[in-house]
Amino acid sequence: MTTKLHRIYILSFLFSLHLAISAYVNSTFLSQVVGEHYVGLLYTASAFITLLLLSNTRVILKQLGNKKLTIITLLINMLGLLGLIISKDAIVISLSFILFIATNYVVLYCLDIFIEHFGDPKSVGKTHGIYLTFINIGWVISPTITAYLIANKGGYIAVYVLAFLTVCLIVIGMLLGVGKFEDKTYKKKPFLEMYRFIKTNRHIRAITIINFLLQFFFSWMVVYTPIYLYEYIGLGWDKLGTIFTIMLLPFVLFGIPIGKLIDNYHVHKRKLLIFGTFIISVATMSISFISNNNIALWAFVLFMTRFGAAIIETVSEVYFFTHVKEEDASILSVFRDMPPLSFIIAPLLGTLFLSFFPFKYLFLTLGILMLTSLYYIKLLKHTSEFYENNGTN
Repeated sequence: MTTKLHRIYILSFLFSLHLAISAYVNSTFLSQVVGEHYVGLLYTASAFITLLLLSNTRVILKQLGNKKLTIITLLINMLGLLGLIISKDAIVISLSFILFIATNYVVLYCLDIFIEHFGDPKSVGKTHGIYLTFINIGWVISPTITAYLIANKGGYIAVYVLAFLTVCLIVIGMLLGVGKFEDKTYKKKPFLEMYRFIKTNRHIRAITIINFLLQFFFSWMVVYTPIYLYEYIGLGWDKLGTIFTIMLLPFVLFGIPIGKLIDNYHVHKRKLLIFGTFIISVATMSISFISNNNIALWAFVLFMTRFGAAIIETVSEVYFFTHVKEEDASILSVFRDMPPLSFIIAPLLGTLFLSFFPFKYLFLTLGILMLTSLYYIKLLKHTSEFYENNGTN
């Protein structure tokens, strides 16, 4: 089991690398094909398709099993990348992009199940801390790789070619490295029953909302931070590459230590979440009041926003998977619905906000919004007794 878990860590790193190197160029590439006014619609369409797929994963898992679903989804992902690489037609490229984005989320969902299956239930914090660290290493090194490929290896297409080759490696790794996978009996819940379940289990509802707020933060910052620093602060992309690399370091540096704090030293998850919430909120709000273009200052401030985010992300994952079993595919799918849902809501609210207020106050508003997590943190349980009095044993 341990060896297979280590292989999943490596495959997770490769998958995050393939996802991250393209994340930095998708919107620019698409704007050249369909026009910048339609890029947002493609992201919205991708998010809706993702939600549709995730809402039906428990049914698909029952038919195919997790390993087969992962491999099939990766093959579809490769098909989407192939369309981005070879096609010149706007419609084909648009459909290929939607396939690519939607299948990425499904694979991440499947990786969650692998981690739960092979991981030790006595060290959830360590397992998920290492898992998130492997994923985030891919994100940290991706800006350098992306910049090199665009400058020296043929532009955007080179990025998608590398992503395609990386998925090929992942498919081979799944076929040869995972071996036989015995699926659990995935519990199936109709939508209304699932809604009632989350409504009556307030701590699961609370951690799901906390996760949504964090994903909202990510989507808001990904869309608006580069624009603000480039257009309003006057930082060039050569400097932004350095700043963004430093900004992402907390996800690599602190994931494992936070997991160990929870597992070995029994630090309360609620206290860690409160600490992370204050850091992310104060650091994000401060962006609205910084007007100079000092690289060190911006690197520090953005580093602190991600320090808070890394704490919230790791503790939220540990809390959720301490209370949810791998066979509870319905509950897991709701938790994993939050990233695509945030990418629907955040850009729409951001666009509405900018109709009335100056750009810089986006970050003040976001920082204040993150403070609402404090209300939901107090609803979380101290214990890991998830299935008491809910009839799901």
